[in-house]
Amino acid sequence: MPGKVLLTGISGFVAKHVAIELLNSGYEVLGTVRNSNSIEQTKKTLEENNVSTEKLSFVELDLLKDQGWNEAANGCKYIIHVASPFPLKVSNDRESLTPAAKDGTLRVLNAGINAGVEHFVKTSSIVCMFRKPNRSNPYTFGENDWTDLDWDKTTDYFVSKTRAEKAAWDLMESKGLKNSLTCINPGFVLGDFLNEKTCTSMEYIKQLLQGKFPAAPKFSVMISHVKDIAKAHVLSLTNNRAGGRRLIVGSEVRSILELSQIMAKNIPSHAKKLPKRELPNFMVKLLSYVDTSAKNMVPDLGLKMQTDQTYAEDILQMKFIASEIAVVDAAKSVIRLNIA
Repeated sequence: MPGKVLLTGISGFVAKHVAIELLNSGYEVLGTVRNSNSIEQTKKTLEENNVSTEKLSFVELDLLKDQGWNEAANGCKYIIHVASPFPLKVSNDRESLTPAAKDGTLRVLNAGINAGVEHFVKTSSIVCMFRKPNRSNPYTFGENDWTDLDWDKTTDYFVSKTRAEKAAWDLMESKGLKNSLTCINPGFVLGDFLNEKTCTSMEYIKQLLQGKFPAAPKFSVMISHVKDIAKAHVLSLTNNRAGGRRLIVGSEVRSILELSQIMAKNIPSHAKKLPKRELPNFMVKLLSYVDTSAKNMVPDLGLKMQTDQTYAEDILQMKFIASEIAVVDAAKSVIRLNIA
């Protein structure tokens, strides 16, 4: 029988889709927001997607503060922890995002442990798995791989996500609760953005459609459909095989040029603005000094990443959506929302 779920960061791109999946599956949802101003917009967006909000409530909580987390977790059967900072720009301080990501994760998990929560699902990322020096090309990574935090080319977002996931596993293992945690590790998350609230995924698609990239960096990443990620979170709550696992959720690895080609083919109205060639690596490196958002790509330029996510499909008993659909859904929603 469904129970009550504490869902952190409910106003975010991924978490809104998780909320839809939870509410449509009969769960009661308590969504956390950093600022109560986002409550009405979030509720409205869910209702516009034909979701009943009868079992939905909200609470204003801060990942950087202890107050309120124990009270919020009380009476919850499950916790899905999605909230984590992912800014477009890269900070020179590699630890700038760590307090919200790592300390926030520990606050949420400890509150759940104190409240006797049955199962925790944390939104992690493949960025916790693939960044390290001296990689082969192509480079294959999997569930047992970790990003090297000592490598100076590991940027702030990669550091924060990796420290947060490692801390989560360390805490749960120390309490003998490893099997009560599942981490969902998607790649570049695309799909319907639902409303105008900006996020880094949306910004990249918007900039491509607006012609901000005259040429595409030689950067490739696994594409994950947000609906798959949402479904994986919810299925993991009650799937014993998912306990103690890091589930890579996504489909094909695609280059930015391939994303552009997919959009040009499916959205001819924007084809002229989309990049049609690749940018030399040295140009991207130069650009990264002016536009820090390019710094996240630099260590992986020209690298062909690959992974086998079929084990996650087997555990969850689902087939992940093709990357082309994720790309087109993202682009069409940006256009529908009049953002591009």
